Amino acid sequence: MNKNHDADEVVRNVKQQHIRAHDNITNMTENIMAQNGLNVGLHRPNFVSPLSENVLQTELSKSCKIPKFTTFAGETSKSTIKHITHYLTEVGDIENNENLRLKLFPNSLTKNAFTWFTTLAPYSIQHWTQLERLNHEQFYMGHSKISLK
Repeated sequence: MNKNHDADEVVRNVKQQHIRAHDNITNMTENIMAQNGLNVGLHRPNFVSPLSENVLQTELSKSCKIPKFTTFAGETSKSTIKHITHYLTEVGDIENNENLRLKLFPNSLTKNAFTWFTTLAPYSIQHWTQLERLNHEQFYMGHSKISLK
């Protein structure tokens, strides 16, 4: 510090820089923890989507209308194949965008199926085939046909 500087001003600047650096580190730490599904803030659980950041950032155009979906609750009497078929039919080509197909999929889930979706690892879903496979692995019940001769 040279004699032209106000000592109080220099101290204030150093303190402000320290506070900004601390806040920045705190924010970065909280963001990393939230991305990994860890509690931050008021010690309440934080939902972190299983959909990748790339998927979550995809937006519908203003002219695109979200369809009403047939819902799937994960009941053993319901076919996952029929649900996926209904969903793909209802979502249509949705602007020919796989990310939008992924992003809208939770709208077709309810009850146990929606709970299952919310418990998938944060940011773990990258592709439609991955989500479809996980859905079948969780809920698919093979149908055995019994016939009497």
